[in-house]
This record gives sequence, C-alpha cells and structure tokens, in this order.
Amino acid sequence: MPRRGSEMRQLTGQVLVRLTAEQQAAVATYAVAEQVTMATWIRRLVADAIGVEPGPVTWRAIPPQGVLEIAHLREVVAELGGALVQAAVAARKDGRAAEHEEIEMLIPRIKSSALELDRLKEKLWPRAR
Repeated sequence: MPRRGSEMRQLTGQVLVRLTAEQQAAVATYAVAEQVTMATWIRRLVADAIGVEPGPVTWRAIPPQGVLEIAHLREVVAELGGALVQAAVAARKDGRAAEHEEIEMLIPRIKSSALELDRLKEKLWPRAR
C-alpha cells in the first residue's frame, strides 16, 4: 500500500501565514488551475522568489465547481461564526446581557451549519486516504 499524507512528509520547516479571504481565494484558484495543492503552489512561489529548489510537488485533481462553491460557502459561514463570537463578547463586556444571550444562542447553529457543509463537501469530494 502506498504511503500518504504525514508518512510522506519530508519537509520539517513550516510557516503559518494568515491570508485575507481574497488572497486565499486567489491562491486556491491558481493551485486548482495547476492541479497542485495550495501548499505546493505557495512553496513554488516562495522558491522562485528567493531562487531555491521548490521541493516536492503534491498533485491534486480539480474538484468540481460545486465542491469549490460549497468550500467557499463553508468559509463564509465560519467567518460569520467568528463575527458572532466577537459580537457576543462585545455585548457581554458592554453589559447587554439579553443581546449577549441572543447572539450566544445563534452560535451553535452556525457551527453545525459549517460542519454540515464539511460533511456535504466530503460526501461529494472525498479526501484521498
């Protein structure tokens, strides 16, 4: 049986870079167009910029457009959940208990919606195992 995932990872260094939604969408678009993972695409970009070898390439099949749209919708729902958490914290700090409770009641539904979108995406486009 071929090795996959972390069994094959030979690269020890990593950098966490947070991207805006626009940046992430652009990286995803370029990576999908080249049929590689986002990490491979970024690694190539960095390697080209500093003149070093890009390292291993992880190929990825292009998911159907509907799967990409579900993934984008899931990210939007997650951002909405984050905004609600921040609003709940602000309401609590400002002493608006009733508003805080109303917002807190919405958060579990947002989380379950994000999980449902994850399940739908996985059902339509299962990860390679």
